[in-house]
Amino acid sequence: MSRPPNFLIVMTDQQRRDHMGAYGNRVVQTPHMDAIAAQGLRATAFHVSNPICQPNRACLATGQISTVNGCRQNGIPLSLDSTTYADVLRAAGWRTGLIGKAHFQNVTDIPAPPRSPAGTGAPPPEAMLRARRNQRAGPEYGHEVRMLWARSPDHALPLPYYGFDHVRLCIGHGDMVEGHYTAWARARCPDLDRLRGPANALDAPEARIAQCWQSALPEELHPTSYIAEEAVSFLQAQDGDAPFLLQVSFPDPHHPFTAPGRWWGMYDPDDVELPASFHQPLAARNDLPEAALRAYRMGDADPNSHWPFHLPEAQMRRVIALNYGAISFVDHALGRILAALRATGQDDNTVIVFMSDHGDYMGDHGTVLKLGLHYRSLTEVPFLWRDTADRRAPGLLERQASAIDFAPTLLQRAGLRVPLGMQGRDVLAPDGGDPPVLIEDPGIAVFGDADARSAITTLVHDGWRLSLLEDAPGWGELYDLREDPDEMVNRWDDPAAAPARARMLEALARRQIDLRDLSLCPTGRA
Repeated sequence: MSRPPNFLIVMTDQQRRDHMGAYGNRVVQTPHMDAIAAQGLRATAFHVSNPICQPNRACLATGQISTVNGCRQNGIPLSLDSTTYADVLRAAGWRTGLIGKAHFQNVTDIPAPPRSPAGTGAPPPEAMLRARRNQRAGPEYGHEVRMLWARSPDHALPLPYYGFDHVRLCIGHGDMVEGHYTAWARARCPDLDRLRGPANALDAPEARIAQCWQSALPEELHPTSYIAEEAVSFLQAQDGDAPFLLQVSFPDPHHPFTAPGRWWGMYDPDDVELPASFHQPLAARNDLPEAALRAYRMGDADPNSHWPFHLPEAQMRRVIALNYGAISFVDHALGRILAALRATGQDDNTVIVFMSDHGDYMGDHGTVLKLGLHYRSLTEVPFLWRDTADRRAPGLLERQASAIDFAPTLLQRAGLRVPLGMQGRDVLAPDGGDPPVLIEDPGIAVFGDADARSAITTLVHDGWRLSLLEDAPGWGELYDLREDPDEMVNRWDDPAAAPARARMLEALARRQIDLRDLSLCPTGRA
């Protein structure tokens, strides 16, 4: 009987799919990512299940859509009762490690906005104000608060942590990262905080673009370097007695864009190619309801927030160039990890998966960052699968897939059954099918009742993308992705597209029925 495979899962944060050589980018240098693609399968249509960090990571971990696993948006932790793919592999004998960004729990302790029970009359007792009493709150859900680690770098993380026995956390982005990284970096530089953040940056404040500064943190102290060092140590510690699962999760190239040292000025903005839709800014369109523009209006009013915002061409080229620098730095770190995998003799028996948790507009319709409408730059992500030496099959994975398919695919490759209630399917199986992709998004409901009705639901199927916005009755988006891959012409009201619209609406309803929760089973018969 052959030895079970190891799994090396490499994840970046907010990397647009075509910001990689293997996906056709002619400027950014990603030789190690490209090498994985050359030796394995490159997915042509891998989607998120939710285009936001925390909820899509929950979908990847559980194989369940957001409305089933309960992590609908940033600020709702993944339940400690959830069964993750790491839980299953660990129980079957794999040594499990997570290095870098987890984001299974909240990264701030900002209180949620107040919500009131519906209707009139006397309110229910305090313990019954919410239909679900367990709100996933309390100290057991506070282990990823960034400032907790800044105050207590030696914080004791309970293990296993969502199935991972070995954990080294990086919490935050750019050069403003805490977690296990904090103690490591402070041991090497006691004055660490004098090198981080915009107040200590090397560039002139008056010349800056929002979300960008030239960090004074040197490359060797950067979280990306820390992650590479810890991943190499994990690989070197494996003795071959048991297979391993190692998830390496980089916080970059997520904003703010603060690549250190040589990576900051690595790319000339004049070499950047802007997306085809750049000159169709959302703010200038007259076919969008106000509900569709809320996130962008907030971003344009405060571009240093987390909302998407518009930029003029020169500044957009500069931001993309800085994003390329962060990606190339991650690729360099990936090269160190892959070299360690080969040096320890584990390469031939290791499945390598590369992905990002979601995308970034990076110039689409004149905007940057995420949130808002479901353009492909947000919802389609890079996904590479390089199998073990005896099962390597270079080429394209053209079957449509999404985040909920990741856990079942991984577990089936491990030779393990998929837990009841995981909703995805093994996309590598010959009979894996090609069901529609459902993408859920709570919108900007984080602000409370006033903005709660802003959810977006999307279906991608048969070459079309349909999106419905909660607070815009009668309006929707319908794009023919084969004829209009840049999503420039909304055909929702086009009479010629009416049959496609009807088919997509029915397919959406049927897919939502398919993805009902099957994890809770009846315990007896009436």
